[in-house]
Amino acid sequence: MAPAIPQTFSTFNIPPTRRHVDTIDFLLGRPSLELLPEALRPSARSFLSYLATLPASAPHQCPACASRSISLAIPAGSRGLRRDGYYCRNCNKRFNVLSGTPLRLLRSEDKWKPWMSYRFQGFSQELIATFLGISNKASMTWSRAFMEAMADYDADLHRWWEDHQSTQVSELTDEVEEALEACVAALAELTVLTDRHCPYCGSSSNQVLTSRRATEYQCHGCGRRYNNLTETPLSHIQHKELWPEYLRLLVVGYHDTEIGERLGLSKSLTNLWRQRFLEFMQPRWPLLAHWTLWQWSRRRASSSGEPLP
Repeated sequence: MAPAIPQTFSTFNIPPTRRHVDTIDFLLGRPSLELLPEALRPSARSFLSYLATLPASAPHQCPACASRSISLAIPAGSRGLRRDGYYCRNCNKRFNVLSGTPLRLLRSEDKWKPWMSYRFQGFSQELIATFLGISNKASMTWSRAFMEAMADYDADLHRWWEDHQSTQVSELTDEVEEALEACVAALAELTVLTDRHCPYCGSSSNQVLTSRRATEYQCHGCGRRYNNLTETPLSHIQHKELWPEYLRLLVVGYHDTEIGERLGLSKSLTNLWRQRFLEFMQPRWPLLAHWTLWQWSRRRASSSGEPLP
């Protein structure tokens, strides 16, 4: 039986930075298949079930000649075998349920489903290796084997998943595209809003003050001044005219240096913006933040170094 997937990062004995812990806890708390298009989620669930049940199942035919005239030859445990051995009466070949499959050389079958589930959730191969207590080399081997197995199991799922492992800009799912448009609209609203309640005391009674940079208010309840960004992650972030374009570049996977070159911002500034925008997205558009973290970390782990188009 496959081990349950932990729901908090504290179960892993790793001492990362606090921000790293918060990010991983956020991803672990997300639905494991929500990065995939809704139409492909049933196929992904079926593939996870396939990985969990295949090692204990029985073959239906010989992998060498496809004959169904097969019989159990050696039960698991006999002669040191880890799984049942079968015999083909047609070609006289001996085999087991994994013979002829991309998974034939893999061990630790109880970790196959959790590994792929973590992968669908957006975690890197290296981090999954740490989660499950396997080597990075084994994690890379599993990745290649599972991709081959996925190609045999469901061509559409494999095609979409493979496309989203490349270093190029990935096509957004419909759900992510909708969340992105809603977030861009919310950013635009922040620049024109003139009736924000006080973030300190919640009072709706205020006086609108003039300002060159943003709409400012004087609260009649607590007397404090504030603007549309006060007590939000975007407080003190300038260049509002660049926000929509920055957000789109961030969501599709551009990195800090690439975004800085396109928008004329320093790397330290784009690094700050990335952190602040992710904080802004997580409460209202968690899927958008989830997707952004996945795309950003996926390209960051790439060794190609090629710029995006």
